Amino acid sequence: MSVNVLDPIQPDELLADRAYRELSRAIITGRIEPGTRLSVPELARQLDISRSPVREAVQRLIYDGLAENRGRRGAIVAQIDPRDFLSLLEVRQLLEGFAARKAANNATEKDLQRLRAVIDRHRSQIEAGGIEEPTHVEFDQAFHSAVRDIAGNEDLTAILGRMQGRAHLSFATLWQEPFQPEHALAEHAAIVDAIAAGDAEAAEAAASAHIDCVRQRYAERLGDTTTADDQGS
Repeated sequence: MSVNVLDPIQPDELLADRAYRELSRAIITGRIEPGTRLSVPELARQLDISRSPVREAVQRLIYDGLAENRGRRGAIVAQIDPRDFLSLLEVRQLLEGFAARKAANNATEKDLQRLRAVIDRHRSQIEAGGIEEPTHVEFDQAFHSAVRDIAGNEDLTAILGRMQGRAHLSFATLWQEPFQPEHALAEHAAIVDAIAAGDAEAAEAAASAHIDCVRQRYAERLGDTTTADDQGS
């Protein structure tokens, strides 16, 4: 990595936390590609901080499944198998539905304002003439993170946070369809409507359908690819 792909850390930030956030964002949005070696000295140079917080951030990336430990060779950005992606989405579908159900039971007016603010900013970006995929990823993460916070289950938040990171990494490396953020926005809005109504069943169904739409589209694409590969062999 001779060309900088990371933004330097600001002096008033917690270095390990900010290093992790910047590295995970770069991985999820494809600025650092799967299989790339995560050289602690080089990453520290780009971030303009010491090696210790970078080393801690890389260990967190490994824990979250965004990186793989290769022993003496160090860590590399994780490489996702297409069928592993489908398995991940199957589990995430169930857990995101559960998170939305709990959020519908717990949401206060302040919580709803937070969710609607994410939706409104996301919509404004799209209507302003388009939105870059990295920005869409950040809005998607912010939305699902808010739902999990409202759900109020720390274990659920931790599990889904790791799953979402790996899902976005999978999108960056495996997804071949045109980028269509308006689909996710509409599905997010349906989840918020159900949460605002206090309808736990509808919220669970909307969140489950949101992930299932992605899973089905990718399963169809993977099936087409597999068939083509079989015919060519």
